[in-house]
Parts: sequence; C-alpha cells; structure tokens
Amino acid sequence: WAICKMNMFLHGVFNADIQKGDTLGDPKHISGGELQVFDRVIANPPFSLKKWGKEQADNDPYGRYPYGTPPKDAGDYAFIQHMIASLNADGMMGVVVPHGVLFRGASEKEIRKGILENDLLEAVIGLPPALFYGTGIPAALLIINKKKSDERKGKVFFINGELEYEIGKNQNKLRDNDIQHILDVYDAYEDERRYSKVVSMD
Repeated sequence: WAICKMNMFLHGVFNADIQKGDTLGDPKHISGGELQVFDRVIANPPFSLKKWGKEQADNDPYGRYPYGTPPKDAGDYAFIQHMIASLNADGMMGVVVPHGVLFRGASEKEIRKGILENDLLEAVIGLPPALFYGTGIPAALLIINKKKSDERKGKVFFINGELEYEIGKNQNKLRDNDIQHILDVYDAYEDERRYSKVVSMD
C-alpha cells in the first residue's frame, strides 16, 4: 500500500484512490453498496493463492462469481472474476496469470468456459520465464474486453511472446523491441508463423 502510494507520487499521480485491504474478502472500491466499475483494470494478483476465501465467495454479496467459484487452493479465477465485475460495459482489462489458469480442469474449466461463451477473452499473450520477482515460472497475460470489435468477436488471439527476451542474472527482461513486437502483432491482429494465431471459438 505504501509502496503503491509512493509509486503514484513519483509518477505524478496525486489523486489516486489507493485502498488497503482484502480485495476478495472485503473489497474497498464500493459505491452505494455495489462494486465501482472502471474503463480499465490492470493487475498482477498472487499466483494460485491458497486459502483465498472460497467459503465466503460461495455467498458473495457482490455477485462477482457468475461462472462459479474456483477451488480453495487456487484463487486465480477469483481475482479474474473480481476484475471482470469491476469493468464497465466498455471496459478492458489485463491480468498476469500462471499457465495453469489456461488448462486446469474441474471448476476452473467451467469458469474458463463461461468466460469464453460470453466472448470476453480477446487475447492470451505468453510471457518469458523468470520475468517477475519471486517466481521463475513463465506467465501469461489475459486481455479481457467487454466491447470487442466486430473483427475480434467469436475469436481468441494467441501471441507467443515467451521466446523473445533478454536473459538476466536473477530475472529476465522484455526489451523495448520485444514489447513492440507484441504490440505490433496485437494491433495487426494477424497470424505470424510460430508467433501468433487468431483462433475461432470452435
């Protein structure tokens, strides 16, 4: 909380509403008893958080889990659904997730299915390993868009950005040209051999 406040201050953002608390158990951005909604939501929640509060979530007062509640030992889809519920009708979000979110079964499969059936998932961007502090595993970026363009409806765009990076001693790094490649391909929305593919919902 303190580091976040300092970060905002250093970047010239003086009106940020930063709240300290439990996002899932006791969300702080509430207005008139409802979750506040935003144009953009960006987060890097804790990977596969255990004991995230499944019992409480089964009776969530904010209706944040329309696709079901994830298992008690992996809270990834709890954070993802909280973020979706925090978007307005035109909203977009980006969330960093461990790869397990893309393929784990049981209740997580049903949640994934619901998100796809509602055509919310615009893109999955694979990221290199050891990019983040505290974990060496490769991660992915999910881009959720509540107002997909006609061109992108009924499809998911996969980008494999995990092979282009600079190797560091303790942590790897995406170089400017690596980031630019991802952005250029994302905007072009075209297949690139061994790098990107537009996939129909079928």
